[in-house]
Amino acid sequence: MKEHGKKVRLVHNPAAGDEDNGDKDELCQLIEELGHHCTVVAKKDAVKKIDPETDIIALAGGDGTIKMTIMALLEKKLRFKRPIAILPQGTANNIAISLGIPLDCKQAMNLWSHFQLKKFDVGMVTGLGRKPLHFIESIGFGVFPILMEKMDKKNTNAANAEDEIRIALEQLRKLALTFPAKVLKLVTATGSIEKECIMVEVMNISSMGPRLVLAVDADPGDGQFDIIVVTADQRQELVAYIDGLLKKKDVIFNIKPIRASRLTMEWQGTEFHIDDECKGYTGQRLKISLLDSLIEIIVEGN
Repeated sequence: MKEHGKKVRLVHNPAAGDEDNGDKDELCQLIEELGHHCTVVAKKDAVKKIDPETDIIALAGGDGTIKMTIMALLEKKLRFKRPIAILPQGTANNIAISLGIPLDCKQAMNLWSHFQLKKFDVGMVTGLGRKPLHFIESIGFGVFPILMEKMDKKNTNAANAEDEIRIALEQLRKLALTFPAKVLKLVTATGSIEKECIMVEVMNISSMGPRLVLAVDADPGDGQFDIIVVTADQRQELVAYIDGLLKKKDVIFNIKPIRASRLTMEWQGTEFHIDDECKGYTGQRLKISLLDSLIEIIVEGN
């Protein structure tokens, strides 16, 4: 699909990623050099007072900026729905990686001259309160929410995004070796399991956290989750995968995901996360389902 002279709303998060990222003026200039018209807004104003002639909402930030904008669109009942273009400027950029979007912003903009629109599902969780919660990356129990809490408290003094990812992987390796396994009860349309586990992740995309590609074939627009369950006796498989990443090897995570569009699950522990937020959990039975193809994201054309 050829596209020229579009009206682009650039949502810019200056706090994302590291200091090498381009600022809003540089990004806006690059967009206008491609022949588009650019209007810049802050992250908090992502969907406020959108010009009805806006063609593209470009998000310059990390996975958190993308989620915040999608959630804002949901709250507005998608009244301001427009194709979303991702300009990766975060630390991990898991959504961009999962969609094959270049991590270089200029290269990502070059997709706009010949692109296709990728449908993107949104996950919905009920059982944690009166209102459902939504996610676009993953939710889960076990080692990962503990890692999130540790990294939030830890002053990493990381020099750049790659250094921060390495530190997170080292912390995750320690947790994978020592985390006490807890009982998971999981029910899908194809069956149920009840096992002691150290990690459970319901994935909407292929990559999560410090660029862990746990569900390589996950497609966020196919109406299916990829559920990763790491049991107590698979602990060393997770550690071996992390070791490979730390050594910068081209490693594959070998635990096969369970695929489902709906599921229920309960966990014996208190660790739970939804995307980049940790939530309180006291053993509630959670119901998880998909809202099909709510968002469209610009990806490379065929």
